[in-house]
Amino acid sequence: MKKCWWPGNNRGLTLIEVLVAAALLAAVLVPMLSMFTTAARSYTRGGQETIVLNLARERMETYLAGGYNGLASLPAAGGTWQAYPGRPGYEYQITITDYDLVLQVKEVMVRVRPVNDPAGQVELATLVARWP
Repeated sequence: MKKCWWPGNNRGLTLIEVLVAAALLAAVLVPMLSMFTTAARSYTRGGQETIVLNLARERMETYLAGGYNGLASLPAAGGTWQAYPGRPGYEYQITITDYDLVLQVKEVMVRVRPVNDPAGQVELATLVARWP
């Protein structure tokens, strides 16, 4: 017969030993489960921020393609929130202000946000100068 290293009898574990093992397992697993939910939430939030940032870049490049003279004729430059074309859950805002009248420099600011989460707003700004 093989000798067991466990002290006492060889009939199995007592109820107290099982409860202590379950408590230790729960003490380790509960923080790990909350870590996974936090990671999933952060992953979703990061994906949302990436989409909004790319939409803001797209809108900025679209408006900068017209150059300095084309800024005055932008249809959405009034500073009001408008639905993003082709993206139903997002809206954008374009603001154009005179940065320096002598040097003929304007500031273009693009804001994009999800409709259901205004706190997820992204703002991009740049300066555009008249080239001789």
